[in-house]
Amino acid sequence: MTEAASYYEEAAETLGDDFLDDIHHAIESVRERPKLGVEIAYGFRRVLVRRFPFSVVYFIEPGQIVVVAVAHQSRSPNYWKARI
Repeated sequence: MTEAASYYEEAAETLGDDFLDDIHHAIESVRERPKLGVEIAYGFRRVLVRRFPFSVVYFIEPGQIVVVAVAHQSRSPNYWKARI
């Protein structure tokens, strides 16, 4: 996520901040509605980020949401499965 924000910031001023804001918005949406994301595997869910080709991968535990990855949709989108 940090690398992507740096990349976007180099591309255009404030774009890195816009990226981080969109990630934050996606996570807040999940906090408000945990089942918002599409179930993708083994109880993990994914919610897409608004303007960028990324998704937030998470799972629901009693009393908390655990974010596993902020994954690019084209570059190794399943890399997070090694974290299971």
